Amino acid sequence: MDDNTNLSETIGYITKNIVPAQRGRKCVDGRYLPTQASGMIARPGGDCGYVMALLAVSKRKALGLTPEHCFNVVYKIIKEHHDHFCMHTDHNTDPDSNTHRGLIGCGHLAKAAAKNLCSKYDVTSQDITRLVNYARNIAEISAFLEMINLDGEHTETGVLVINSKRYSVNSEDPELKKMYFIYDEERDNDFLKKLVNEMAIPGVTFADMKKESDLQLQATLHNLAAGLPVYSVRFEGEKHIVSFISFVTDYEKKRYFHIPSLHLPQNLLPKLRQRLTLNKNFI
Repeated sequence: MDDNTNLSETIGYITKNIVPAQRGRKCVDGRYLPTQASGMIARPGGDCGYVMALLAVSKRKALGLTPEHCFNVVYKIIKEHHDHFCMHTDHNTDPDSNTHRGLIGCGHLAKAAAKNLCSKYDVTSQDITRLVNYARNIAEISAFLEMINLDGEHTETGVLVINSKRYSVNSEDPELKKMYFIYDEERDNDFLKKLVNEMAIPGVTFADMKKESDLQLQATLHNLAAGLPVYSVRFEGEKHIVSFISFVTDYEKKRYFHIPSLHLPQNLLPKLRQRLTLNKNFI
């Protein structure tokens, strides 16, 4: 299957699966069904991803914050906004409420807890294990923590980076039998800014949290989506524009790649845009 066919199929998938943006956060995992957290901000690890980023900042800047403290800070803010702290596991790890086969079914958290991988996330295996166990305990007693249990295996065919305040895309379409990793970049950045402001922790800035969040996102893409194509999805009004960015390996090297950053001769840019970007008239 050539690049144009992949792009065409991805466009068809997105066209069928655009949904209105909704409050709340979920993971980038592609196994969420349309009935599970549809339209919520998709970001690595869901709300636990913000806790992981805070842990990494604390470690790097020697702030001395414990996993429990980091969790409580994020959880308290979300609860005060009458929202749910959202994370997930899966049926492979948690086939029922009484059985646990491993730490958790969220790849972002599980990979960060692995002793041979945790350094790529700027955290320690012990801290992530403590964080997950603490979150599991809170889930058993709090109505404000939602632990979604995802079914099936990872069969994602690409990564969609969505930049919109109004729309997102369902990560799985059972009718098409396809799924994608989803990252709602623009809304994630907006929520992260608000979160940092409300945390008001001395020594923790938005730049700190953004740096660690990006690093952790790239680590998870490397661990779970190596070799997959990455597509940009943006909107002009209600029209969506889909562009191929790169493959995951190159995406890690050139974080949020945009055509102008290539500094190519101007006479080559129109041809490159035509190859990578879907013209609105085609939609």
